[in-house]
Amino acid sequence: MRRMLGILFFLALFTPVVWAHEGSVHVMGTVTEIAADHVVVQTTDAKTVTIKTTAKTSYRTTKEASSRDALKVGHRVVAEVAKDAAGLTASELRFSSVPPQPGAH
Repeated sequence: MRRMLGILFFLALFTPVVWAHEGSVHVMGTVTEIAADHVVVQTTDAKTVTIKTTAKTSYRTTKEASSRDALKVGHRVVAEVAKDAAGLTASELRFSSVPPQPGAH
């Protein structure tokens, strides 16, 4: 029983998609593609996730509000997303204020 609880605790700590606020989840990983209506993120467990963005999506660096133009391929992100039948839609994308290194992703 202890072993099973330990395994469940470990999995809960290291999952790249975690429950956030009611009705939303967090996706953590590295941006591999940026398009007009979505971003593609490679999660920490090497899965590829497409996240839709809208005019309501907010962008933040670790220090302050930012813009979509500041988000670059290679940035590490934490996306707060809503999940529905159409997929994942971001309400907020948080990323480092430090630019990604060339070739990082």
